[in-house]
Amino acid sequence: MTGIDAHTHLDEGRFDPAVFEAGDRLGIELFLCSNLGSFQAHPSLDEVREMNDVLAGELRRYPDRLRGYCYVNPRFGRDSLDDLRRNVEDRGMIGIKLWIATLADDPLSDPILEYAAEHRLIVLAHAWRKTVGQFPYESTADHIAAAARRHPDVRFLMAHLGGQPESAVNAVGSVPNVAVDTSGTIIGAGEVALAVERLGRDRVVFGSDLPHIDLAANVGKVLGAGLDPDAEERVFGGTVARWLAEVAA
Repeated sequence: MTGIDAHTHLDEGRFDPAVFEAGDRLGIELFLCSNLGSFQAHPSLDEVREMNDVLAGELRRYPDRLRGYCYVNPRFGRDSLDDLRRNVEDRGMIGIKLWIATLADDPLSDPILEYAAEHRLIVLAHAWRKTVGQFPYESTADHIAAAARRHPDVRFLMAHLGGQPESAVNAVGSVPNVAVDTSGTIIGAGEVALAVERLGRDRVVFGSDLPHIDLAANVGKVLGAGLDPDAEERVFGGTVARWLAEVAA
């Protein structure tokens, strides 16, 4: 099995090669990565293009260990779609990163999601539900579910188990094209076990949110979830490996 981390980021424009050494010790061989730059909620089109250019450079530097999500700000319409095409068709990126520039189910995202369906891209969508401090365009599991129902051929990966695992898993439970990742500081072994129990072993995948959280701690919460060997293999990479085999540039 190839262990795959489906949720990482560049750190100040680079991917720390020390992570590969840690991955070798922990059984994680491949890292799916996006670049959110300085984590601005509403970056300009030029800033988005630059983020993706920097990521493309890191993908060229580590072709055996990294795969890329193209960051998209859907507010730029045709220009956003053109940048996505360039990064998928010319640079081999395998997915899309949606963060907090728009809600996931905003109609502005529709052309982006239609392209994702056509190319079988993974759409890694941030989701969180906060008591205080929610960003104006920060999606919750309800937004992810609504977008996925409107685009049933799109493969959504909801980040952080939705930030509130009990309600988030219930929100997407009836939407089969939504999977969840295990990243997030509030996610522990119990939440991983809950997600597998309610969604099934093919809809939960390993993600760390590097560099913000330690890789070993993230591996540990999956190992501590008490999964059977088949479920553990799928979470740690088997499912994402099958997704990657379907991506069509």
